[in-house]
Amino acid sequence: MTGIRFLAVFMLALVMIFPGPARAREKIAKYDPPEVEPAARRLLVVPFPYYNESIGPGAGVAAIAQGYVQPRMLIVGSAMADSQNTHMAFLMVRNCRVPFMPRLIVEPQVCQNTFRSVRSYVLSNPAFPNERAAGNDSSDDNYLEADGTDFWIECRMRFLLPLGDGAEVLSPRVKLDRGVPVPDEGAPRSWNPLKNGRTFIEVNPFYRNRDTEDELDQDITQKTAGFDLGLTYDNTDYWPNPSEGSYQNVFLSRDWGAFGSSAPWTVIGADLHRYVSLGESEHARQRVLAFNVWTVNCLTWDSPEDGGKATTCHRPPAYKGGNLGGLWRLRGFPATRFNDQAALSYGVEYRHTLPWNPLEDVTLGGRLKVDWFQLVGFGELGRVAPEWKVHTLHEDMKWCLGSGARAMVNAIIVRADLGVSREDSLVQLFIGHPF
Repeated sequence: MTGIRFLAVFMLALVMIFPGPARAREKIAKYDPPEVEPAARRLLVVPFPYYNESIGPGAGVAAIAQGYVQPRMLIVGSAMADSQNTHMAFLMVRNCRVPFMPRLIVEPQVCQNTFRSVRSYVLSNPAFPNERAAGNDSSDDNYLEADGTDFWIECRMRFLLPLGDGAEVLSPRVKLDRGVPVPDEGAPRSWNPLKNGRTFIEVNPFYRNRDTEDELDQDITQKTAGFDLGLTYDNTDYWPNPSEGSYQNVFLSRDWGAFGSSAPWTVIGADLHRYVSLGESEHARQRVLAFNVWTVNCLTWDSPEDGGKATTCHRPPAYKGGNLGGLWRLRGFPATRFNDQAALSYGVEYRHTLPWNPLEDVTLGGRLKVDWFQLVGFGELGRVAPEWKVHTLHEDMKWCLGSGARAMVNAIIVRADLGVSREDSLVQLFIGHPF
């Protein structure tokens, strides 16, 4: 079984490393248009039910503003609460161009929440004295319930390099048919950042402070402040909902120990996506296979000092380093269920966009635009380890299978995923494809 799994993930890695062609985007305008039609400006405010494995069920309100400040800008805000005195507020801005610097896109987001009785894998449960919580071989009962607060803020800045499609066209238009990219009739393009696709340098300053008190009255503060530095190559046909092409991101995250940070640390990693279009069918407007490989390694996990006579732990908080579980990877496990120096995960999704859309003609006076509904099936493999070694990371890998339903609402993808693993089955709601 181990050999079969290794062969399967090795073949998936080959698909990621040697990405195939992506069709050309139609180059209609060199810059964003100065005006957009009134129909493209939408403000939607709706109440919603909510469920997340960390905080349980709740209710809230969300607002989506599209095309108001700038033609392509999105502003999303939400607030929610439940009967257990858990509450959260979230604000996100997407596609904000800096005046007089049209190649620079700024995307800030901020979140504040208070939670009760969530699973914490930071410290081990005393019932497991010889086991490290969150390790790959740890028991699923090795956790402590905790209450606390969590505040984080970041501002991702993306600078478009004058390469490939970004050499002349800053904001290429994409032909869409109700949220689905229309295939270009031109010749397919190979993977070549100098000729095709768009390459970005990314800088993301971040700050996060998570304070918890577990059931044993242990106070834990995980505070971090630093920068994510990345190089991204996007060769997809339509990034919010790709049907073909590839995406690669290599990054370095660094906390220098400033602003009261718990510890300085350094993490490097890579995130690779590949999309294969299966075309339309009698029962689908769009069928896509999506693949993902993600890996990280903490370079400062155990840092030698005093000539190697002592060791100091310079480790990132569990939510920032090599962790698996939650909304993005191994969705059949709780958030940060697994955490160690190194991590590796593989994911594959089949995305089936339905021709049926009961809300296609429901616009609420121009405030609502639902482009499509989508059914999804997915499978994931992953492993954390105390060192980054290919052989180790492919032993005893954890798995999960799942399905989901998604919709594109006012240019935002909302999703509900059900992930099933040997330990648990979890339903989670969030925005955006996981990859």
